[in-house]
Amino acid sequence: MVSFYRSPLLLLSGLVFNALVSVAADQDVFILQQPSSAPPPKTLPLRPIEWGQLNFISTTDTHGWLAGHLLQPSYAADWGDYTSFIEHIKETADEKGVDVIVVDDGDQHDGNGLSDATFPNGEISQKILMMAPIDLMSIGNHELYKCEVTQQTYDMLAPHFDGRYLTSNVEIMLSNGSWVHIGQRSHRFTTKNQGINIMAFGFLFDFKLNCENSRVSDVEDVVQQAWFQSAIREPGIDMFLVFGHYPIRFWPEMWAIHRAIRAVHKSIPIQYFGGHSHVRDFTVLDSRASALQAGRFLETVGWLSIDGIEPGKSEDSPNYGKPLKYSRRYLDFNPYSLSFQANKTLGPDGTFGTKNGRKISKIIDDYRVKLNLTYPFGCVPTDYLLEKAMYPGPNSLLSLLEDHVLQNLVGDDETLHGKSRLIFINSGSLRYDMYGGIFTVDSGYIVSPFDNAWLYIPSVPYSIAKEILGKLNALDYIFMELTTPISRTMMVRQQNLGDTFDISVMNSLISAMSGPQDQEDLKTTGYVTIDDYGMDGDDTPHKPYPLYYLPNAVATNDSFPADGSAPESTDVIFLDFMKPFVLEALAKIDSTTPKDNWKVLEYGGKPVKELIKDYVRGWGTECIKDTR
Repeated sequence: MVSFYRSPLLLLSGLVFNALVSVAADQDVFILQQPSSAPPPKTLPLRPIEWGQLNFISTTDTHGWLAGHLLQPSYAADWGDYTSFIEHIKETADEKGVDVIVVDDGDQHDGNGLSDATFPNGEISQKILMMAPIDLMSIGNHELYKCEVTQQTYDMLAPHFDGRYLTSNVEIMLSNGSWVHIGQRSHRFTTKNQGINIMAFGFLFDFKLNCENSRVSDVEDVVQQAWFQSAIREPGIDMFLVFGHYPIRFWPEMWAIHRAIRAVHKSIPIQYFGGHSHVRDFTVLDSRASALQAGRFLETVGWLSIDGIEPGKSEDSPNYGKPLKYSRRYLDFNPYSLSFQANKTLGPDGTFGTKNGRKISKIIDDYRVKLNLTYPFGCVPTDYLLEKAMYPGPNSLLSLLEDHVLQNLVGDDETLHGKSRLIFINSGSLRYDMYGGIFTVDSGYIVSPFDNAWLYIPSVPYSIAKEILGKLNALDYIFMELTTPISRTMMVRQQNLGDTFDISVMNSLISAMSGPQDQEDLKTTGYVTIDDYGMDGDDTPHKPYPLYYLPNAVATNDSFPADGSAPESTDVIFLDFMKPFVLEALAKIDSTTPKDNWKVLEYGGKPVKELIKDYVRGWGTECIKDTR
């Protein structure tokens, strides 16, 4: 258990490290797993969770990964295992006379076949998600891109949680044209064992790409509204819990909430939980307020414990407001780690798997078969990686698409076949690494879950078209609409920190901050997290994996003159998500042509995941036995 304290060294080292890796991958930590890694050996010295007066279990950005990572042993637990873990932890909390609260911070769609192979997206996975004993849940931006998914959230999740699904700044339009919050704006409750009176809110960052049946109010505006100001002034509150889908470092939303609460309550404990940027992180706002973020894709379960909360005491009580004591842990999402932290055993006669947990695991397996997710297309000969491989390079997934896959795109208009063309994709259209081994239907959703359509601008002068890629890669990030401050997503890029994060830098930080460590003793590569409390938060010690910058976009030229000369003009082809960015790039290149004057047409052809499947078929099926 660590008391509130941040040394200048810790702040400097943690901030520099977070800045370095955030530029590369929206990651505060390394993404760190090789499929060839063995399961974490039972002799590996895991760091145990520390219990406190109030404890939290947190997940975020699960994106449909309820079946776990089948090719990555370090993250190979499933939602049934997680359910078993929660049930054991809640039982232990009762035995200890302390409290545990389970929260999820949204983004449950787009990333895995279990969620994405149905219409609407999440029709099956959300029902499985609701089987776990989660106490509080908030909404993510991936619940808002498609109108039918937003409606599903309102019809399915909000009623299930019965007032505990919180959307403090997100509304839905009903069929009669009226607007209501998808969930509740706030939820007040008292904990079971310690009697802590908590006021909870659930916020989404200032998202602007939502479908028209929803609206998201800016956090800065919502915290000034009468209902919020009234809620934070209710008498008898011992603690505020603000969870939701917003990054806890660099972005302004959490700080807007914090300022609003602290303007009324100078010292009441406030606990934040965030998401969206897919990182493990812990930040300290003041001596009685902190924030935790629990990674992505069910690679991580976040744990936080707090001591020093004073139920029933008012802020003007003598000696009120002493610094709280915190302990955080990032658990690798595998059965060994979860069972160790729950103090249970694995195996056929083990004590870890509960009745509910085993039932959920069986349901997941059955649905994977029913959805045909296990159908194999071919054998991937090696790992093709995103941030973990240098681009361009032989193990870069972007290079694979650029050099071998994109030119296989065939449009609907046969008259365009054989014309010179430049084909662009943004790196964000690829969601996850492609590992060596069997490539299944599920693998396609994992690598690229999006069904973006292809658009094109015909016959762009090559002198203009050749400049587009440079303009796209000069942007901070192709992530959200141009009218929003995208620079905050990758703001540290301006610090000119170089093109790669050298592993020697990480080793220097390890040596400076925690003393010598024998890297040979660490059996697996994995997350190495540096946050505001140092670098001992990961429950499993790992060797870090090198991390590289990715460009915003790559491009393939196809059907250019055989003599190697440049064409006079070329069709410019890109994913529909990229349209505003491509038009903005053209406006910068050719200021004489208004961007709305460029004719953007539908191109047709298969989405990226289908192009990848077709290419994988050419690698053969020697590794396939019977996966169905």
